Amino acid sequence: MKTILGTGQLGLAIMQLLLDKNPNENILLINRTGKLNISIPQNVQVTAADVTSKTDMVTIARKSDLIFSCTDMPYDKWVAFYPATSTALAHALSQTNAKLVFADNLYPYGNVMGIEMNEQMPHSAKTKKGKIRAGVINTLLYSADDFNNRVAILKAADFIGPRIHKGIFGKDFLDNVYNEKTVRLFGNIDLPHTFTYINDFAAVMINVGIANDAFGQIWHVPNGPALSFDQWLHLFEMVTNKKIKKTVTPKFVIRIAGLFNSFIRELYEMAYQFEYPYLVIHDKYLNRFGNHFTFPSDIVNETVEWYLSMQKNK
Repeated sequence: MKTILGTGQLGLAIMQLLLDKNPNENILLINRTGKLNISIPQNVQVTAADVTSKTDMVTIARKSDLIFSCTDMPYDKWVAFYPATSTALAHALSQTNAKLVFADNLYPYGNVMGIEMNEQMPHSAKTKKGKIRAGVINTLLYSADDFNNRVAILKAADFIGPRIHKGIFGKDFLDNVYNEKTVRLFGNIDLPHTFTYINDFAAVMINVGIANDAFGQIWHVPNGPALSFDQWLHLFEMVTNKKIKKTVTPKFVIRIAGLFNSFIRELYEMAYQFEYPYLVIHDKYLNRFGNHFTFPSDIVNETVEWYLSMQKNK
């Protein structure tokens, strides 16, 4: 059985692609409540479990041939959540024969000052969140345990696409666009910045998961061309037929706001991502699986279609 930990945008995208490939695929979805607010076929189960619990993860792993880990938490909960999750998953893998594909990000590399990021870069981040994510990789992939060769780490950039609510170009952004409110950005909006299309990430998770030679290593998700924020805004203007009003918030304002808001305080730590070009190389994946990614214009079209459909069905 294929198991998906987390029923957010990535977990549900993986589920849908698996069902597109095989409508009869037996899939186990794991979240904290055991409930889902969308309809699913009978061959998909939803079960409540705690991903930080060794006992729960052993139980889940015993049912699973392949586990996709797509869990997430607000930034201020990372310090407790991710070390506990990686420890529980490592224990479960050590007790079973399950394989794990773990969704990761680029934070462990730290501030590379515009250098193109590749899989051979050291995880030398100095930020709190970068160190936490690096610790997860050390636990799952570099612990010198036998299960390490049954783990694949997939790294993505910032998400873009349908079902994203809080991302830079998510639902909140489109709410502002369609209500003709000002969109607030920060950093240098003229620099190229890599984004990962959520459905491309899901496809890569599956492709790596079913390839026996892809484990025991790190992979970068293939991404479309890196565009500046201004270029992305132009694409959204063309598709929505709206003139987007924007303002760039100075970094010092974000720092002051962080004194009163824990989320903004955590966000400030990652401001370096928007002070240099943010570029990712995916040649390793290209050479093994081929180059498939969604172009920015298609991403914007699909994102706006999703948003308008959601608004229509309110």
